[in-house]
Amino acid sequence: MIVADNGLAEDTRSLLSQTAARVVTMETNLGFGAAVNRAALMARTEILVVLNDDIEPQSGFLDALVEPIVAGAAMAAGVLLQELTPDRIETAGVELDRTLAAADYLHNQPVSRLERPVPAPFGPSGGAAAYRLSAFLEVGGFDESFFAYCEDVDLAIRLRAVGGTCALAPRARALHAGSGTLGYRSLAKANLVGFSRGYLLRKYGVLRDLRSAPAALAIEAIAVLLLARQHRSLRPGIARVRGWRSCDARATPPPRSEITVDLLDAWRRRYVRARMTASTAAS
Repeated sequence: MIVADNGLAEDTRSLLSQTAARVVTMETNLGFGAAVNRAALMARTEILVVLNDDIEPQSGFLDALVEPIVAGAAMAAGVLLQELTPDRIETAGVELDRTLAAADYLHNQPVSRLERPVPAPFGPSGGAAAYRLSAFLEVGGFDESFFAYCEDVDLAIRLRAVGGTCALAPRARALHAGSGTLGYRSLAKANLVGFSRGYLLRKYGVLRDLRSAPAALAIEAIAVLLLARQHRSLRPGIARVRGWRSCDARATPPPRSEITVDLLDAWRRRYVRARMTASTAAS
């Protein structure tokens, strides 16, 4: 086990020193992708498993998660369960709409849904993912320009572009305290998501595609207006512009055949999730 220390508290570091884990200290918070990349370079195994710090793996999690990689997949998606209602799925990976916005696969579905075969998602959530280490390193790991959010989507696009496949690991389950670090509805998270969305849109030329650009612009404008009302701040919108302007990379978007979520369904899912989160916070 390798722990990427992006600014852990001193008492946490002290506890880790008493374990067999190897700790990679970053000196400063470099962001999720950069920290994982540093840790991955230290790995000496064939499979890289990436976990967030706000999950609690259930029994058998690790063996189940690496099983699809042993069978030949480049990526495997674990199943994160809602912390307060563990009989419901938080996410079983990500799928995309045509603006490359990610939707949580099987969100709010009962865990019993996994008792029968389901298709694999587009890619794993970075909160609980396994990768063939050679494939991960071949494509350069996570794009470190994403400080947080969307880096798992970007990596999945690049791995699939070189022929990598994703598999669902239905028995690899963990409880997830959603957005346990920043808070689901926090301004800090909204700013980070905004930057990453701007960067992703430019990297994959979404606004150059006449079929996708109007929808992408409308969706981001609506999101900025709603966030401005919620937080009384335009910073999430400014963050999108900063992300867009900072992106020098260019990459090919995934083929249409890999887009599995239509725009109306994507908005419905976000609305349902926002309502559920607000209800949980109120209670």
